Amino acid sequence: MNYSLKTLAVFGDSIMYGSGNNGFGVGEFLAKDYGFKLIKYCIGGARTGYYEGKNWIIDQVRQAISDGIKPDYIIFNGFTNDCYKTDGENYDVPLGEVSSGFDGFDIFAVSKENTTFSNCFENILCAFKKYFPNAKLLFMRPHNMGRREEVIQKVYGERAVELCKKWGVAVADIYENSGLNTFLPEHRDLYTNDSYGWGIGDSTHPNTLGYEKFYMPIIEKKLKEL
Repeated sequence: MNYSLKTLAVFGDSIMYGSGNNGFGVGEFLAKDYGFKLIKYCIGGARTGYYEGKNWIIDQVRQAISDGIKPDYIIFNGFTNDCYKTDGENYDVPLGEVSSGFDGFDIFAVSKENTTFSNCFENILCAFKKYFPNAKLLFMRPHNMGRREEVIQKVYGERAVELCKKWGVAVADIYENSGLNTFLPEHRDLYTNDSYGWGIGDSTHPNTLGYEKFYMPIIEKKLKEL
């Protein structure tokens, strides 16, 4: 298939953006290798649910809708920062519950007050379906990350996969299928960037080798199946 005539829009956080890798992330790899026209809304530090002072993926999607883009493909991620404890005590965005149906979602009506990951994620999925009906959708679940609690990142990741299944959205599951595990020092240092000058990989942000070895083969395979 000739992707050079296709538009790809990407949403999400630093792993989608390519933070620590000179801004060369998932979209840039696909644009380089397949010729996509790239539209980039992802921002480092973004959260699916609202957290004061941080970028909100809801706003990324609202901006894309307002811009009137017509993407052929959308790749997105989000939850890595939702399950982080900025204050050291509470996860930045509560997990929340899965809704009982498909009604009542309106991304422009989502309040900043008392958001949950699950509700905001469903609003994003609904918005993609509603406002970009011709786009093929792919959610990217990131690798097993040494800078997040092992159990909770699995919980949030499994909730994202559950919601994608509910809404009929494909998943590129790097966590389950790549083998990248930055709890292992050798994976941390070989495949993630020393973003903070620690002299070791930061566990979170893939370097070029990390993207090429673990991320892109799974993403490309899923993209071709859409």
